[in-house]
Amino acid sequence: MHMRRILREILMRGGIRRIIEAADGAEAIGQFMMLVPDIVILEWDMPMLSGEDFIRLARSSPETSRRDTPIILTLSRPSKTVINMAIKLGIEDILAKPLSPKVLSTRMQAAVIRAREAQRLRVKNMRHAAINGGAVATRA
Repeated sequence: MHMRRILREILMRGGIRRIIEAADGAEAIGQFMMLVPDIVILEWDMPMLSGEDFIRLARSSPETSRRDTPIILTLSRPSKTVINMAIKLGIEDILAKPLSPKVLSTRMQAAVIRAREAQRLRVKNMRHAAINGGAVATRA
């Protein structure tokens, strides 16, 4: 609860007004499935449903808009194992606590821009595939 309060204050000072919070992972995935957030800031160690489980569920959503929502992971105790797992699962970025307001803002902006670029490329590829019988271009 304390970290959520700090994070909310950082976000509000940065001009973000619509912030949805969740007390645990189960509430977080419920909120995520009801809404289509622009970005998710997620803690790896959550009660009820872990950050790992949240990411798996989010990335397996049948809806592209949810599946591609950028996720920034916050870690109290970063470890190579957790970082590698999170990257494999498809998170957008990782931040170690304590969070710097400037770094958080910069990373959030970059994550949203990358997600929008990926969505535009996917739409372009789908159009190209429809016109050319299935050939798809990808960006590494």
